[in-house]
Amino acid sequence: MLCKHFGFNTVPFMPEQSGFFESDSIRTGLLKLQTLTYTPQIGLVSGNIGCGKTSLVNLFVNTLDPMEVRVISSQMVKPSVRSLYKNIATTTGITHSLYGDDIKLQLLNYFDEVRTQGKFSLLVLDEAHTFSMEVLDQIKTFFDSRKNFSLILAGQPQLMKTLRRSAVLPLKQRISVFINVKPLSLEETKNYVGFRLKQAGSTQPVFDEACYPKLFQYSEGVYRMVDQICFQALTEAFMKKESMVTVDMVEKAYKTLDYDF
Repeated sequence: MLCKHFGFNTVPFMPEQSGFFESDSIRTGLLKLQTLTYTPQIGLVSGNIGCGKTSLVNLFVNTLDPMEVRVISSQMVKPSVRSLYKNIATTTGITHSLYGDDIKLQLLNYFDEVRTQGKFSLLVLDEAHTFSMEVLDQIKTFFDSRKNFSLILAGQPQLMKTLRRSAVLPLKQRISVFINVKPLSLEETKNYVGFRLKQAGSTQPVFDEACYPKLFQYSEGVYRMVDQICFQALTEAFMKKESMVTVDMVEKAYKTLDYDF
């Protein structure tokens, strides 16, 4: 009913919608990540929850030719050294050994094998802000062993704080690409809303111009929060049988979500 009311083909602001809006921060990040291919390096992608760091990494991976680059992705929260190696090995399809050091050797041999096939290996470790200093130190040793792959560490801003500690400073000193994914600006927030509405099949304005400063204030330019507030505001307009979302509806949408702590 909401689609019919607004003339949409699909419901906008849903997480499963395909396509991704490229902010200046995302666009710059993509360019920086391209330097990681074909030369063993370490890159770090940080950003607050919902700002698009994982989406940035996925966008980058999708630009790579699978015939040239073998991508191995791992997403583990607070792993031990062994469990991380085991997860990476499982992702590659390796029948791994029992002990962490043996699995590590298997992975290094696997990366060598990939290279003999004329391909380059890229290892992506998400949720890296949850890694212990022991794990981070082992990642440094793993990379140094043969330097036969590139590595992307992705996580929330506290990862940068952890890397300032002397125990893991050697890892930080090996990172050549630093990317901080920033929230949307006011103008980008407006353009993002238009992007999502166009995806849904909208052919005319749905949000009053006065909505955007308030939407930006409430969402702080975070993609997920923009999506949530906009969908709630659309629902409010639908229930009132209005064709245009107003500032009052945006304000009510934000109160409904109860983000004030």
